[in-house]
Amino acid sequence: MAKLTATAAAVMAALAITACGSDDGNGPGGEATKVAYSNPVGSQPGQQDIVFGFEAGAEELGWTAESIDANLSPDKQVADIATMLAQGQNGIASWTLDPGAAAGAYGQAQAAHVPVVGLNSEGPGIDATVWWEINLCGADSPIAQLAEYIAGQKPGARVLEIGGPAVPSIQAYERCFAESAEQNGLAIVGAAHNTKDTAATAQPIVADLLTKHPDVDAIWAYNDASALGASAALISDGREVYDGSGDGVIVFGQNGDVDAIAAIRDRRLTGTLDPDPVATGWALIKALSGFVGEDKVDSPPKELVVKSDRWTLDNIDDYTPPRERHYTLDTVPLADAPSG
Repeated sequence: MAKLTATAAAVMAALAITACGSDDGNGPGGEATKVAYSNPVGSQPGQQDIVFGFEAGAEELGWTAESIDANLSPDKQVADIATMLAQGQNGIASWTLDPGAAAGAYGQAQAAHVPVVGLNSEGPGIDATVWWEINLCGADSPIAQLAEYIAGQKPGARVLEIGGPAVPSIQAYERCFAESAEQNGLAIVGAAHNTKDTAATAQPIVADLLTKHPDVDAIWAYNDASALGASAALISDGREVYDGSGDGVIVFGQNGDVDAIAAIRDRRLTGTLDPDPVATGWALIKALSGFVGEDKVDSPPKELVVKSDRWTLDNIDDYTPPRERHYTLDTVPLADAPSG
């Protein structure tokens, strides 16, 4: 509680600095619009690509953009939001680690007329949300289609599910896959969480599960690092990874990381769901532009959904590295927002 109290004091101090700012998204004296992204874990390649797109989108508008790494710490993320307010940022984007901890900071941003756009995050104090298509569940969602793919390749497959830190967006992935697996006749026989978020920490977790469940047909992981750790555990156990034909264990991750693409080509990974992180950064700027700057509107969109792709050996030759995908704010690949 002491940490939160200290953080709240920091937010209030920041408010004293930002309260005199204007609502038009321009800094004092007509300075360029400033925006910042609260990055949940800056070491992850996909997050670095989001920042790349965020900065590129801001540059198109003549804005300045920066990112602060929360390093998977909800307390640090709250303090980072306070720092952004103290810096006089005109808009904030944030992938929320803990909605309860962050709500107060977002509320203080609202009080200072600083809009907050959530990435795969919603709740009190968030004005709009940019979603990854893979983060939305439903019959036609990418995760549901992946479960259908697994069932098509290996009907009635026995599956291991590797989740991650207790972040709402990650928990949503896990629920969606579990529900979709059941609907497609798959059996999740074991589950674990790779809370440290790296391939090195995933490998022993999966090795332990393979000892308990040696007859698995598939492994689904919430991110590519965990999937690569699962692949290493299988290979160390003398087993093969499914490459679209023959035997082997299906191993799928998420994020479309460059390392995962290389592993698909090397037949060390079956596939990955690619949320297009660079496009995501552009979409965050597009969402913020509805609230601040010269292009702001009276009723900005509350949701933007970034399209995703699924990469396997069958289509890997069509893959373009994230930073070689060229976008503008008008060409960001968006799907229809969910209804209701």
